[in-house]
Amino acid sequence: MSSVALYEETITWRLIAALVLGVLCFTAGVTIFAYANDPSEDPMALLAILIVAVIGLEITFNFSRLSIRATFEGISVGFGKIKTSFRWDQIEDCYLDAASSIRYGGFGIRGGRFNGKNRLVYNITGAPRLVLKVKGAKYDEFVFSTKRPDELMRVIKGQITKPPL
Repeated sequence: MSSVALYEETITWRLIAALVLGVLCFTAGVTIFAYANDPSEDPMALLAILIVAVIGLEITFNFSRLSIRATFEGISVGFGKIKTSFRWDQIEDCYLDAASSIRYGGFGIRGGRFNGKNRLVYNITGAPRLVLKVKGAKYDEFVFSTKRPDELMRVIKGQITKPPL
């Protein structure tokens, strides 16, 4: 995609980071307590717990930030390294999502059906969602959270209504 941004937004999802970090700290505390009370415990168990903690932190940091970037070529939405992008000619329409977050089974990256259409959803807490009606994808609609839906919808509608060059 072009380096000229029409719109950029990064939403930090503090809830998931707090929950996962809390669980990891609790688990580390229990492990240290258990190991201090029985030092003959297998040291490989500590290594396994360390590996799980590192993987947990990587997943937390990957899914704690939702980034949105619109350029003259298209739009890209992603959680860390997992991104979904569309060229403007792949988007037919854009509108606010009327479905509840619970309808998709929670938060994060979800798949679901709504009004008979398959949806891919990038969802976080506390933010409204936009729906992109897309063509040429495995799903009919792509839904994602944004803190500034009206501004982003103006950018998207302005780009999808332009005639091709």
